[in-house]
Amino acid sequence: MITPRSLFMLLSLFALFGCSKKQPQEETVATPGLPAWVVGDTESLPVKRSTSPAYLQVEKTVSVLRPRPLTKIEALEKLNPGLSSALPQLAGLLSSAEVSPKFKSFYDAKISAIKDGDIMSTDDYFDCATVLHLTSPATGRKAVLFQSDMDVDTDGTDPVRLSRLQDYDDARISRSFQPLLAYSWAQSAGQRAANPFVQYYADTLSKLRGFRQQVSQEAAQDHGYIWQSLQKQLDETISSLDRRAKYYDEDLRTRRSLVGSLDPFIVVPQTWPDRLKQPFSVQVGDFVAVIAGGKVYPCVVGDTGGDAKMGEASQRVAQAINPKASGRNSAADDVSVTYVIFPQTRLAMTAPDLSVFQAEVARLLQEMGGLGAETLLHHWQ
Repeated sequence: MITPRSLFMLLSLFALFGCSKKQPQEETVATPGLPAWVVGDTESLPVKRSTSPAYLQVEKTVSVLRPRPLTKIEALEKLNPGLSSALPQLAGLLSSAEVSPKFKSFYDAKISAIKDGDIMSTDDYFDCATVLHLTSPATGRKAVLFQSDMDVDTDGTDPVRLSRLQDYDDARISRSFQPLLAYSWAQSAGQRAANPFVQYYADTLSKLRGFRQQVSQEAAQDHGYIWQSLQKQLDETISSLDRRAKYYDEDLRTRRSLVGSLDPFIVVPQTWPDRLKQPFSVQVGDFVAVIAGGKVYPCVVGDTGGDAKMGEASQRVAQAINPKASGRNSAADDVSVTYVIFPQTRLAMTAPDLSVFQAEVARLLQEMGGLGAETLLHHWQ
């Protein structure tokens, strides 16, 4: 006969062993203060503190949220209203889409940077909501879709189209300005021009070295902090500019590239292009459709950037979407822009013909089901 006491003991043992056998569940987090689209899983990692003095042993563990990629049209439509109207077949394409390995590797790079002590802002961390591989069942056309924000790329020079230094004044306000892009081509024998940055770098280095000599003379007489510090800053600036001038010198003399203010292009992480030529391998020069605000903009992949940075387009694209965009102001701070790359579609990299961009992107979109009846492909003037 089972007494109340023995029944209680049996239930207690059952509960104990039942709990011990329960498998740990993956933690799902939806935290106030984060972007509304973010639902993810927490991971613990040690954060390096390289600046700690030798006599201190600082160990710090943090929990980082790894977002789950969005895969449903409803979720993407919330971020980019009008997306399903612009691309009516997208809902069907998403039903068979696969999450790209690029999404995991992208956040791997971010988490690795955090582990090394690079604590980025919330917006910078959550700058990509998904990366998906799409395949049209009707045509077999492949596409890589990613949802992101849009920063502005002002890089690139082309002395044939813009020969004066002042033509790049708006571009040079960006601290990260680079004079050449990966999308570049050799100057032809019949169409050569001197790149103004060759002389600019030489002249600027000469002036800086002159300032350095004056500061050095003052520092020799005044051993206080101000002149010594200024001398050190000038040394660092001269060294950095000298390395840049030498690195770009030959290419600036012989090559041309896309220009941020003239040409519609986007930037992808430097790990995306590869030589494997798999179905979803992305290359510089591949055609791209950028969808924002119910409009579609034909572009190409023009350059590559950091492993942990997504969502960047040329000044030409950014200002078409947001006239206030510049080298200092983003076109879109939230992940409201959809980018559709058509892998392995690049043509020979030569001086851009925007009518070709228009025609190729229109053709490729048609192979993915076409645009909505009321959606027009933007025409670059």
